[in-house]
Amino acid sequence: MPSRSLLLASTALGVLLAAGMGATAQAAAKHHHHVARMASDADAKVDTLTATVSELEQRLNDETAARQAVEARAQAAEAKADAAEADAQALRGQVESQIQTIPGEIQTAENANRPKPTWADSTKVGVTVFANLSDVRQTPTNGTAASLPMVAANGYGADIKRAYLSIDHTFSPIYSANLTIDFAPNGIILHGGSFGTGTLMGSEAIKYAYIQAAYDPRFVVQLGAAKTPWIPFVEDIYGYRFIDKVMIDQNKFGNSSDWGANVHGDFGHGLFDYSLSLVDGAGYKNPVRSQDMDVEGRVNLNWHGFVFAVGGYSGDLSNNTALAQTNPPQAPVFFQTATRWDVLAAYTDPKLRAGIEYFEANNWKVTNKVTPDKAEGWSVFGSYVFMPQWSVFARYDAINPSETLDAPERYQYFNLGLNYEPVKNLEFALVYKHEDIRNAIKGGYADGTTTLGAQSLATFSPITGFNPHGTNTSGNWDEFGLYTQIKF
Repeated sequence: MPSRSLLLASTALGVLLAAGMGATAQAAAKHHHHVARMASDADAKVDTLTATVSELEQRLNDETAARQAVEARAQAAEAKADAAEADAQALRGQVESQIQTIPGEIQTAENANRPKPTWADSTKVGVTVFANLSDVRQTPTNGTAASLPMVAANGYGADIKRAYLSIDHTFSPIYSANLTIDFAPNGIILHGGSFGTGTLMGSEAIKYAYIQAAYDPRFVVQLGAAKTPWIPFVEDIYGYRFIDKVMIDQNKFGNSSDWGANVHGDFGHGLFDYSLSLVDGAGYKNPVRSQDMDVEGRVNLNWHGFVFAVGGYSGDLSNNTALAQTNPPQAPVFFQTATRWDVLAAYTDPKLRAGIEYFEANNWKVTNKVTPDKAEGWSVFGSYVFMPQWSVFARYDAINPSETLDAPERYQYFNLGLNYEPVKNLEFALVYKHEDIRNAIKGGYADGTTTLGAQSLATFSPITGFNPHGTNTSGNWDEFGLYTQIKF
C-alpha cells in the first residue's frame, strides 16, 4: 500500500516538473495564455490519476478484507470440526467402554439367576444298545445219544446282544469317575448257550467302574474295572463291534475289561500311545482274588492314518487261588502261566478302514492242567464308505485253538455286510455271518457266540492221533439278519 502511494506521488511530481520545464523553455516563444491552459490540463490529469489510484486502493482493501473474513470463517469451521471430532472420539470411547462391560453385566445377571451348581452339572449319562433281528441255521441239529446237547438256536428271533448304561462324572479337570452297567432283557441266554460266565444275558454286571486321575495326557491313571489295553483298542479300529466281538474277545483269549489298575497316555499329540494294566485276570464279570496279579500292555505308533501296535499278557487268569488248609493238604489246581502276544497293522481314514491282527496264546485255557497248550490265529478286516451314510464291510478270522491237545482242530469265522448310518450314533447293517469248527474233541468248541460241535465224542492223543469216535466232530453257524447300534 505505501509503495503504491509513493509511485503515484512521483508520477505527479514528474508531470509537474515536465510541465514547468517546458513552460520555461518556451516562455519566450509562446503566449502567456497558452501556458496557463497547459497547467490547467496537467492538474486535471493528476486529479484523474489520483482518483484512479484511490479507487484501486479501495478495491484492494476490499479484497483483502474479504479474504481475511473467509480465512477467519475457515479457521472457525476447522476449530468446530476439531471440537466435533474430539467429542466423537470421547463418545466412541464411552460406547466402547460400555460395550466391554456388557458381557460382565450379562454374566453377573446370569450368575445371579443361575441355580446353585449340583452334581448333575458335571455328570453325563449315555446308553448304547446292540440289537438284531436274524435267522440262524446251526448244524448238526441232533446227536447220536440222548445225553448229548441239542441245538436250540435255529430259527428267527430278535436279540439284544448288549445294552450299556454309562454314567460319567467330573470332579475337577484332573479327577473323574465312570460307571457302566452291562445288561439285557432278563432270562435270555445268548444263542442257546449254557448258564455261565459270558453266556447269560439279563444278569446285570458292572462293565466299567473306576476313578480316573488325568495328571497329564502322557499319564492317566484308572483304578477299578477299566478297559484292558488290547481288545477295546482293536474294537475302535475295527469299527463294527455291534456286529460281533473282535477275534481275541470272541474266542475267549482275553477280556475287554478287568478289575485292577490301568495307566495309559499319549506322546507327540497322538503319534505314540501306551497302555499298561495290572488285573486279577478273570474279567469284569468275575472279580476274583488270586495269589498274583496279571499284567497286560500295549504300545502303538500312529502316523498319517497308519497304525502299528504290539501287545502282551502274562498271568494265571485268577486260577492261582489260595487253598483251604486241610489234612492231608489239597493238591494244587494251578500249573500253567498263561501268556499272549498280539500284533496289529491297520490303516484308517474317514472313508477306508483296513487291518490285520495276529495273536499267539500259550496255556490260555489249560492253566489248571498239567499239559501245556498253544493257540494262534489271525484276523483281517476292512470297510469302505462308498457314498455318504453307506458303507460295506467284511472280516475273516482263522484260528488253531489247541495245537497240542487237539492239533487237527480248526476254527474260522467271516462276515460281510452293508451298513447304513442315517444320522450319527444310529446304524443299521444287513449282515451274513458264518463260523465253523473242524475236528472238535468231546464237548465241542465254545466261543463268544455258542458251542460249536457240542455233540462231538472225539479224542486226541499226541501218540494215537485224532479219534473221532463217531460223527459230529464239526459244527457250523450261519446267520443272516438286520443288526443295529443305537447310542444316545
